Amino acid sequence: MSDQPIIQVRGLSKAFDERIVLSDISFDVYPEEITVLLGGSGSGKSTILKHLLGLYPLEPDIVRIFGRDIATMDDDEQQKFYMRLGVLYQNGALLNSLPLADNISLALEQHSDLPDNLIEEMVRMKLSLVNLEDAYDLFPSELSGGMLKRAALARAIIMDPPLLFCDEPGSGLDPVSLAGLDQLILNLKKQLGMTILIVTHEVASVMRIADRIIFVKDSEITFSGTLEEALASNNQALKDFFGKGKGTRL
Repeated sequence: MSDQPIIQVRGLSKAFDERIVLSDISFDVYPEEITVLLGGSGSGKSTILKHLLGLYPLEPDIVRIFGRDIATMDDDEQQKFYMRLGVLYQNGALLNSLPLADNISLALEQHSDLPDNLIEEMVRMKLSLVNLEDAYDLFPSELSGGMLKRAALARAIIMDPPLLFCDEPGSGLDPVSLAGLDQLILNLKKQLGMTILIVTHEVASVMRIADRIIFVKDSEITFSGTLEEALASNNQALKDFFGKGKGTRL
């Protein structure tokens, strides 16, 4: 595993009208680790994620991913860049009009010249990774909430991206489904060597999956370090957060 960060953020600031959302944010995300972005509602963590995904304009030298300044990429470079990212959205973002197999295969059909039989094999392989082998022909409306999240995860990793972003993946899940999703995310890191950045507020998930924690409060990063360092920190906001859900890392 390389010591060079996959994501480097230096001096990221953002304001909407007069309201400052991010103030001079800087942090690193390291290969083959799960980094968790924590913070209360309105703290700016989702705004950070949107900048990393290129959804907000950036000045040069602010965000580098895979060693590249994402603000200076041309169209061809951007297309190649996005092929190396996977995104698990909070609501799953599956297309209700398509069966699961077609939802998951969309990226392969649009961005590769693979034959249909190989695409089908890759889709079945990803469904197997998330324990949905028997859901190939089902529509999203036929899936439970936990199954929807797992299906969306299969779609996010169909291109074997080295970097995966997850936006509140446990939102709306019961504790059992949440624990199962966490285990799948841990397996992806281990089996596929993925680097994963997660926005979440689920204490139990953080205890199970986090290698590093970045805590955002009042538009600034008030803590950045390992889970163990976070648990031992005197940062009152962190202590309050972990106090919500006592437990041990599973």
